[in-house]
Amino acid sequence: MVTKKKTKKKVSQGLAIAALLINVLLIPGLGTIIAGRKSEGLFQLILLIIGIALSFFLIGIPIVILVWIWGLVTGIQLIKEAE
Repeated sequence: MVTKKKTKKKVSQGLAIAALLINVLLIPGLGTIIAGRKSEGLFQLILLIIGIALSFFLIGIPIVILVWIWGLVTGIQLIKEAE
């Protein structure tokens, strides 16, 4: 059985920095999608929306904080992997 390895498409340094800034300053997940990690970014966006909706009950605040940290980590990973 032959398995194919998934190769991540490398992004440029500028795009990686832009993705980090978008993830941290604007909307976590949007920068990830722009950098080409569509499924991961979509998951971050969905969790962010759920967290914001649940923030009215205070349980969503930790979710929003965790998604923001996840977006920050993803942005840093993109910069490290950039060409």
